[in-house]
Amino acid sequence: MISSNEQLRDISSIGLKIVISELPQSSNTLAPYICEKITDKLSRAIEKDNVSVQLEALDILSDLLSRFSDYMIQYHDKILIALLPQLESDRQAVRKRTIVALSHLLTSCNDHAYNEVILHLLAGLKKPKNAGTVRTYIQCLASICRQSGHRLSKHINEIMSLLNQYSSRDDDELREFCLQACEAFVYRCPEAITVHIPSVVELCLKYITYDPNYNYEADDADGIQMETEDDDDIGSSEEY
Repeated sequence: MISSNEQLRDISSIGLKIVISELPQSSNTLAPYICEKITDKLSRAIEKDNVSVQLEALDILSDLLSRFSDYMIQYHDKILIALLPQLESDRQAVRKRTIVALSHLLTSCNDHAYNEVILHLLAGLKKPKNAGTVRTYIQCLASICRQSGHRLSKHINEIMSLLNQYSSRDDDELREFCLQACEAFVYRCPEAITVHIPSVVELCLKYITYDPNYNYEADDADGIQMETEDDDDIGSSEEY
């Protein structure tokens, strides 16, 4: 899978995915053996500069974590070392697949590793390197919440404080991610989010009538100017 031969790489990746998908979850010897043999190699592949190798390795690792998470707890630290830097990748596809893999990993990791990831994301939101990093980290928090919401509850206050700041920025995509995160928190952390419901409702009411294609900054002078146009222009605009 890490070969320089693209065709061989694709075939190998497909083969690994099929083997993992067909591997019986009830197996007490085969599944742990497979996890032990390929987890280290997948982690190294994710750290490579080759984007296509990274994407395939992230996909396979996500499959492993979603099906055999109980057998991979001992490898979590090594996997995290490989995954966390990919959240700042220049390639959006790499960032998205990293989010999926992290979400699966955090469903079964210990509290120390879980909190380490959340604190890493919060630190990135407090001092972001760029707008893309902010969007990625908010998406990641929402995805983690959907997988293991109850564990995120104690961080909700700090997260909501940051989301309230970012949701007011003039960035439609960022606002959308903030709303999606709020939705995940309401579903998965209902008790922790209760005190923040008024701010979530206010945010929803503000943007439920928002039209991204409308120029809200147009002044009244434009309206007055339109009214003074001659009849021919008005007629043609009505037909249009």
